[in-house]
Amino acid sequence: VQSVGNMRRDDVITIVPPTMAEQGWLSRSESSSTYSEAWVLYVAMMLGNVTPSNATIVKDAIEPILSPEIYQDAMKALDDQIFLIRQDRVSLTFEPEKVLQDALNPSRYYVTGRSVSEGPTGDKVRNNRTYEVEFSVTNYRPRIDWIATYSGAPRTPDVIQREEALQERMDRRE
Repeated sequence: VQSVGNMRRDDVITIVPPTMAEQGWLSRSESSSTYSEAWVLYVAMMLGNVTPSNATIVKDAIEPILSPEIYQDAMKALDDQIFLIRQDRVSLTFEPEKVLQDALNPSRYYVTGRSVSEGPTGDKVRNNRTYEVEFSVTNYRPRIDWIATYSGAPRTPDVIQREEALQERMDRRE
């Protein structure tokens, strides 16, 4: 009975890669928040630091960790963005400031920071940027289940709720 129980038990692997300040863990279908945050930060850094010369490398790095459900759409979006970056000769840089975990959806993370886009003339456009990522683990492999990026602060559930309430009050006044 004990042998059967041991065969069905998931192994838990303790890890401390260079990007993590604390010890993390990984099992077949779960991971510690430090492990997840490290992967989410990696994805945001890859997507936020793109030049015409490294765009293909960024795509190749992101491709294997995309979930099958978003793979086609994400690859098309990356291809479209790479085309525009090369056509316009734009370089993007992203300096992350913090990583937040959604209180209501623990698999969703927000990476916020400063983004700078620079064209061939040297003009720089700076803004705050957020990468919103849903992260999971499947068979010990990291997986991105959903991703969005937008200007401004994280659109957490409480922020969305406040915006909807404000809009509702504005609609009643009209």
